[in-house]
Amino acid sequence: MTLVTTHAMPSDLDQLLVGGLRELDITSVERDAVVQRYEELGVVLDELWASTRGANKVFAQGSFMLGTVVRNVNRNDDIDIDLVAVRDITKTSISQEELKDEVGNAVRLYATRAVSGFPEVEESSRCWTLTWPGMHMDVLPAIPNTEAAGDNLLITDKDVHRWLPSNPLGYAQWFRTQARRRLMASHEMEEKRLEVQQVPEWRQRSVLQRAVQALKRHRDIHFSDRPDQRPSSIVLTTLAAHAYRGGTDLHQALRQIVASMPEHLHAEAGHWSLPNPAQPDENFTEYWATEPQRAARFFEWLDAAATTFSGLETKSGLDQTIPFLKEAFGSRFATGAVQTLAGDLRSARDDGSLRLHTNTGLRVAPDSAATRRVRGHSFAGGLR
Repeated sequence: MTLVTTHAMPSDLDQLLVGGLRELDITSVERDAVVQRYEELGVVLDELWASTRGANKVFAQGSFMLGTVVRNVNRNDDIDIDLVAVRDITKTSISQEELKDEVGNAVRLYATRAVSGFPEVEESSRCWTLTWPGMHMDVLPAIPNTEAAGDNLLITDKDVHRWLPSNPLGYAQWFRTQARRRLMASHEMEEKRLEVQQVPEWRQRSVLQRAVQALKRHRDIHFSDRPDQRPSSIVLTTLAAHAYRGGTDLHQALRQIVASMPEHLHAEAGHWSLPNPAQPDENFTEYWATEPQRAARFFEWLDAAATTFSGLETKSGLDQTIPFLKEAFGSRFATGAVQTLAGDLRSARDDGSLRLHTNTGLRVAPDSAATRRVRGHSFAGGLR
């Protein structure tokens, strides 16, 4: 059987997209390593902050919490993890710079312990970064926002001069609600494709989660030669969650999301606004006002994404579709897409649902006058 002669029909596009995205997923080994590392970092912070009354804590935020992790093109397909280190102390008790220094001391101490694996430590404008082979972990200092209810926090700005409101836990809850509210069956769709009896909850993906992964990967490839100009993941994720209208078809959801994203951006006198749904005082596009090229790069990417997702439907077969996917999402994605489709075709052939259609080639389809069954073969190569 030659796969390149198989026509890529709309239902196949979802198989290819999901298969490619699975190849970019975090593995169970990587996930366990993330949890172990931030729990061990939490032990060090707990030791250093022992005198603080209240609930100091470390938790994952961003893509790890949302289930939208994709591998970093510019770091050899490794994974980036964002953590928040919260000291339960009032803002009048500590300065932004002092808090960052305290977290830096903890990070450096953790990195000297054998349990850490001895990662490299680097300071950036707002956080500290731990680097292992295949993984980067950013640790953002924070304190509770006592002037707001719930899980609201205060984090430092890039110059460590002022406190900024944030709410990563509230944001994660909002995102999960957006993912579920119109499509309770989305997890079931992917479970069936995985063909296993039980799928760990963290391995299940809704259509919205997969859409965000696809958008971020497309962005990373588009800006692979200028990664510093990429639109931020939080902007893409928030706009996608606002724009998503439901549906079980990932490809169509991507087309709809990309078309609707601009409706949820607001601009007045050159000031762009995209509030954090869980903390309206936090504007995810705040820096677009002083750095207008950020807005320009976002709309540049948005046009490219629209072209990619509409262009997928114009490809008549895998010999055209796979190179198109490789160009848009990278070689690792394309490999995962091919492997998934090949596995689906093999299973369909074995259970008798793979048929040769007179017009469209190999298809997983019911019996009809226009199709004939593709016969399976034994291990030795004989027909059965």
